[in-house]
Amino acid sequence: MEIVASTLTDRRSAVSYNDRGADGAAYSRWKGWVAETPFGHLSAGEADYFKRELRDVTGGAAVQDVLEIGFGNGAFLSYCRSREWTVTGTELGTDLVAAAREAGFDVHPADELDQVPDGSFDLVAVFDVLEHIPQDDIIEFLESLAAKLRPNGSMLLRFPNADSWLGNPLQFGDPTHVTAIGYLKMSYFALCAGLRLDVFRAATRPSFASSFVHGLYSLTAGTYIDVTARLKQLIYFPGLPVVLSTSNVICVARKAPSRND
Repeated sequence: MEIVASTLTDRRSAVSYNDRGADGAAYSRWKGWVAETPFGHLSAGEADYFKRELRDVTGGAAVQDVLEIGFGNGAFLSYCRSREWTVTGTELGTDLVAAAREAGFDVHPADELDQVPDGSFDLVAVFDVLEHIPQDDIIEFLESLAAKLRPNGSMLLRFPNADSWLGNPLQFGDPTHVTAIGYLKMSYFALCAGLRLDVFRAATRPSFASSFVHGLYSLTAGTYIDVTARLKQLIYFPGLPVVLSTSNVICVARKAPSRND
């Protein structure tokens, strides 16, 4: 049930930074990206999820300009539009770029990220992308995203949880995932990219807004898992903020102050 809950939020991501070649169409069908709903459809459950997931991202600062890396089916683009935020997106799939433009969004192919102006965004959102990046390229990738942030901007990342067995089905069940990431590895990447890791926590579980089953699960089994995972963390990893309770984790990073600041 934990895996079902987490994959609900993974369906919206339609980005792979690997060359899938002739298998691309099959991969899209396998991931469920070929859907009857129009591009940018935002369900009540997704809107509720994004609202709760962003609760501690901005640190109270106002959000106006957002950049999403790997916008997939456009659900988060639509969420930003519903909040009257100005949103820009990048995506690997040319068909998705075309669909987003037809829906009126300002989007770019992934290889045109350098055309997006630096220092222009309050929030850079990176859902289910980092695990697709080869490990040797992650620091440079994060540096390129950090350059897009305003001085007080925030970067939100979600990726499979390599610190818990719960993350294994998501990480190793996808043949395009190439890098497993937990807290220690993420803290190293952030340090090298000039970022300060402000939040590292469990991803938010779907609520009753998604379905009665998801809401009931979150209240019952989810609560039990959270308590027992916290106890295990205190026993096996005291003082280390690893997450043992969910299959996805959330990381919030900001630009680290320079020594001259």
